[in-house]
Amino acid sequence: MTAIGNATMGSHDAGGHAIGTVILFLSFAVLAGCICKLILSQVLKNKFPAPFTVIVLIFGFTVGMIISHTYGMSNDFLLGEKELREINPHLIYYIFFPLLIFDSAFNSRFHVIRPQIISAILLAGPGVLISITIVAVFATYIFPYHWSWLLSIMFGSILSATDPVVVVALLHESGASKSLAALIDLESLLNDGSAFVIFMIFRDIVVGKSDGAKKIIIDIFKFTIGGPVFGIACGVIAVIALNMAHNKLEVEIISTFGLAYLIFYVADVELEVSAVLALVAMGLFMAKYKYCISSQVQVPMANTWRIITDFANILIFIITGIILAHSLIDTKTTIVARDFGFSILLYIALHLGRLLSVIVLHPFIRWSGVRLSLKEQIVLIWSGLRGTQSLWD
Repeated sequence: MTAIGNATMGSHDAGGHAIGTVILFLSFAVLAGCICKLILSQVLKNKFPAPFTVIVLIFGFTVGMIISHTYGMSNDFLLGEKELREINPHLIYYIFFPLLIFDSAFNSRFHVIRPQIISAILLAGPGVLISITIVAVFATYIFPYHWSWLLSIMFGSILSATDPVVVVALLHESGASKSLAALIDLESLLNDGSAFVIFMIFRDIVVGKSDGAKKIIIDIFKFTIGGPVFGIACGVIAVIALNMAHNKLEVEIISTFGLAYLIFYVADVELEVSAVLALVAMGLFMAKYKYCISSQVQVPMANTWRIITDFANILIFIITGIILAHSLIDTKTTIVARDFGFSILLYIALHLGRLLSVIVLHPFIRWSGVRLSLKEQIVLIWSGLRGTQSLWD
């Protein structure tokens, strides 16, 4: 019994030490991210051409490259980095996605985005399909990798989710149209869901889970309709419940975090509908009825969510940079010089798809009541930055 007890305690100590090293490295990562942000805002006065998230990604990549060359060395910092780069991607998905998606929807100005809903749906639906098709054609006929159409469409769906955080921030700073910023922001929320739905459907086809037209059609309706319906239903319940918790700051703020994680898990695992669209629908519904949150709580809640999402973004991009560095150094790869040339062509194809989407859909956007000047159309074309979801799909 003593031997068994000692072995158990030893395994617990080892596990506890591993967790401790991860916390050590994460602490360093967060502080480094804060220093980067301080330098960008205070020293460079936000005039540096690269977005903050790109700076953090490059920083993580640099740290990963340095650590990958520390052969034979071992300390808690290096062990923490090793544990972190080997983390299960599903854990990242379930920890960070609910935060980022719900925050964007819940803290949006619903009265501003309401007139943009039809236009955003057009860009996030047919617009995403156009972008995916352009990338899939490019991957099938230009890439020398002999990918099938199914794999090419999956690849296109991964690259079609956009992240407008930097663009919207610049628009606000420059005093540009709030309606344009709202359209770009709302489109990003919806195309995160639509691109992910397309990816999931074609992934199931590739792995053999969807082997017939009937199953594919059912999956499409289940993902696109089931997620939003479930999200709105949960939003109704959340609004009623929060309306009963009057001026309970801790209860109201913590409840929104719990709701985000719970709805995301239930939608994704239990109901197998689009968790992204479910959270977007619930967040937008709660944004419309934000008066359910006590007036004294609304500002602290918005600040809390902003801090948490900034924290999450720092961690996501540093972890991604580290993983990318080790993927290049440690993994046997067939990447050759020509592949970097193809990546430049792919970048052009992505913007070509975005350009074509805006041109084709612009008449329908005008029909929906949204009037975009030529300058605003150009901004809309260049707003298709790829972000967090593309990193972890």
